Amino acid sequence: MEEDAHILRTQLRANDGDLYLCHLFTPADKRLRMLALYAAYTEIARIPSEVSEPMVGAIRLQWWRDVLGDTPDASNASPFVAALAACDFCVEDIACLIDGRMSALERTQMPTLEELEAEATIVGPAFMRLSLEVLGLSPAVCPAWLRDAGIGFELVRLAHDGPTEVVMERASSWLETARAGFNASPRRERAKLLPAFLIIGLTARFARAWPMRESLLRHQMRLLLSAFRGKI
Repeated sequence: MEEDAHILRTQLRANDGDLYLCHLFTPADKRLRMLALYAAYTEIARIPSEVSEPMVGAIRLQWWRDVLGDTPDASNASPFVAALAACDFCVEDIACLIDGRMSALERTQMPTLEELEAEATIVGPAFMRLSLEVLGLSPAVCPAWLRDAGIGFELVRLAHDGPTEVVMERASSWLETARAGFNASPRRERAKLLPAFLIIGLTARFARAWPMRESLLRHQMRLLLSAFRGKI
């Protein structure tokens, strides 16, 4: 398992620096589960941009569905699948991470804001529910702005596929609603949710400042400050 964890950390760091940094703030006994989730999320999300033919992408997504079905095989050769299978995540939410990418394979022209928002609504909230599952929290008792956080997070990641300025503006609206809800919560509740929401704080600031980009050091310092203050 340690060898698989090393592969996941290496891939996540290469694919998504923000998710890599945020997973390090997860409690030690839950960190491997968050790593597995983040690494698999990035691997699945990359499929539409990596294939030249929709059918090839559909086959790759179907592979994920097959190996992560109702009885996933933890001995599968892929470290991503093995890690997810060992975590025993909600099958329905994992399916959303996969199924939400189908629309990107079927596009023949630049998608509209509405189309991207529809994709984000499938993937984003499921991603956040899984993040809370890592922390041992039930999404059923979590606040309504969990959904806002997920949609905004995913929209930012889809923005380059469509009318970027319009998408970023809409994403910022979703994220600011989630951010306000989180920061207004009691301190004890924030402490429980924080490891799953640090990425939301970073994404909200990125969307709000776009198209300006702050330095990597400043970006990382914002993450540390959020973790220290317990607010995003």
